[in-house]
Amino acid sequence: MGRKTWMWPTSSTAGGDRCAEVRESGYRLMDNAASGAPRRLWFVLALLVLMLIGVTGYKVWPLLHSPLLLIAEPDSGCDLRSGPCEARFSDGARVRLEIRPNTIPTAVPLSIEVALSGLEAQSVEIDFQGVDMYMGFNRAALSQTEPGRYLGQAMIPVCVRTRMTWEARVLIHTPDGLLAAPFRFDTWR
Repeated sequence: MGRKTWMWPTSSTAGGDRCAEVRESGYRLMDNAASGAPRRLWFVLALLVLMLIGVTGYKVWPLLHSPLLLIAEPDSGCDLRSGPCEARFSDGARVRLEIRPNTIPTAVPLSIEVALSGLEAQSVEIDFQGVDMYMGFNRAALSQTEPGRYLGQAMIPVCVRTRMTWEARVLIHTPDGLLAAPFRFDTWR
């Protein structure tokens, strides 16, 4: 291995450019083969992490975004702040949702009650989604207290907007597939 030098331009007192030579004194230059090994290791590690994230996303996606078999028609004239609202499916099945306190404050635990009529549910969840803005994953499982009646607690996150329109989607897991009953409401801060 020969002597290694570094060269860089410097200005002289006469105004011209010339190069100054700096010998290895005290500085150690890495061989190209030695400097490539850590880079390859980081590349392989980054590739493995990306593959792990991809596989995890692929496996979790169906759990978070199950295909809907049927969506109920909400009663557009109903206001959850005034009391329970009901949504109907085309086959006559009904979903009734009540949120307490009926002022529906943000960042406060809310009591959720869902009543099903004409549906056989394996489990029921409620999912809060911002209509005009993505507000993250806000889903809570509800517990069956008697046939057709489900209770639970959920919380709506605080939004930076003064007024936010939300959709509370009651997700009904049936033996045939996933059904959804949407209910819209507004919150103010």
